[in-house]
Amino acid sequence: MRILIGTVIMAAVVMFFFVRQQPADIYSMPVAEAYRKLSAIQFEPMSEGQKVLHTERSITGDGPGKLIWSEHGDMAALQCELALAPLPKDTGKTHVTVTCEGGGVGDGAAAGIVHNMQRSRVIEHVDAALTGRPFDPKRAGATASRWPGDGVDGSLATAASKAIQMDAEAHKMQEEAAQEQARAQAQAPIFQPGPQTPTPSR
Repeated sequence: MRILIGTVIMAAVVMFFFVRQQPADIYSMPVAEAYRKLSAIQFEPMSEGQKVLHTERSITGDGPGKLIWSEHGDMAALQCELALAPLPKDTGKTHVTVTCEGGGVGDGAAAGIVHNMQRSRVIEHVDAALTGRPFDPKRAGATASRWPGDGVDGSLATAASKAIQMDAEAHKMQEEAAQEQARAQAQAPIFQPGPQTPTPSR
């Protein structure tokens, strides 16, 4: 009995270390099925803020293997490309890539953080649609953390560094404007009234 238990445990250990886990951005379905499911994504209800800013959302596709996720409002615009490709050695599986661009007018130094938050929400929608579960906004960060990044640095350290840099640039521009104004005033001719001609009496 002990030998049997030991064999089972050893087999489990071997499976754990040697069976390659499927990456989170690869799904066990052909491209056509993945495309169909992503095309049918239902957006979550809009917040009151999104309604006030006249936000419009859509997801459209070109047919073979690309969909465009679009969100546009008065103060922000987001567009994400969902690229679908079959695995070279297994066309029954689909690799999904999510690349986003855009943001809000007030993102400023936090643009990278906002970008990653928006992309994470899109990835959560994709994963929910392709795994047959409901969309859960609370899982967005955890779901996206298992996916490769898209090259945008959304760390707090980077945001803080950008904020400091933007503040320094703003002060520099203010100083340059003040210096330019002072030079303009120094070069302006000083008006000196000449002698007044007496008005002849009548």
